[in-house]
Amino acid sequence: MFDQSFIMKYSAFLLLILTVVFACNNDIDKNITTDLQVEGNEIFAVGLALEESLYYAFLTLDRYRSTNDTLPGCPAVKVDETERKVTLTFSAVPDCTSQKLNRSGEITLQYFFTNALETNVVMVYDNYKFKNFGLQGTRRFKQIKSLSNPHFWTETFEEILVIDQFDSSTKLSGNSEHQLKYGAGGSLLEFSSTGSLTGRNITGRKITMDQLRPKTYKKSCIDLGFVMPATGAEKWEIFRTERLSVSHTVEFTQEEDCKSEAKINLSDGRTLILSQ
Repeated sequence: MFDQSFIMKYSAFLLLILTVVFACNNDIDKNITTDLQVEGNEIFAVGLALEESLYYAFLTLDRYRSTNDTLPGCPAVKVDETERKVTLTFSAVPDCTSQKLNRSGEITLQYFFTNALETNVVMVYDNYKFKNFGLQGTRRFKQIKSLSNPHFWTETFEEILVIDQFDSSTKLSGNSEHQLKYGAGGSLLEFSSTGSLTGRNITGRKITMDQLRPKTYKKSCIDLGFVMPATGAEKWEIFRTERLSVSHTVEFTQEEDCKSEAKINLSDGRTLILSQ
């Protein structure tokens, strides 16, 4: 039989262990709470990084050859006729009204024409940065014209890196479909995009994204420097283990003045509202 003093000491020991465990659990909860906000900001930044240069891929080689007006972001334009390559060089331009995002470095676009109905465009980021993020990698766009849908594009990319100001990177691969809409005069009015992504985030966790509703971009707003979509929704999953994940959704809305907001619904029920 145990004496009373031993039982009291054992009970005190158990109480101490329970107190430590409870404290640790509270710390874990706090860390998870912080991580969710970080994850929300990360998926917003990654989405913005991938969409802010989309417009340049849909301009034709002839459009770059004959451009006399200023492109959004005011890049310097160089056309290499031999290689059918366009180089966009971004820098600070004080009087550029459409430069609402700080951009630097280069984007190259090379055009390949398989036949009269098929165009391939390869987009490469060369020391390219916007805001506090850098991009590395290659995106491939393809247009196959048909009578029923002459303005339909597909896109693929593998292991695009989005690098933050601390040199931490998000690595993504994906597939997208883009539908362009033109006006009566042949000018681009808007385009919409759907697709999915897979990869890893800055902490090394597996992430996926599937679009719930197409993201729509208005050309008139892009001309003013607003690159976020006017409408759309997407679902992001961040995996804690191989099978266990949390889900965040993002919904986009736009006001009449072209200012868009991203409403990020975190998995714990909280909401973040972010804009470019």
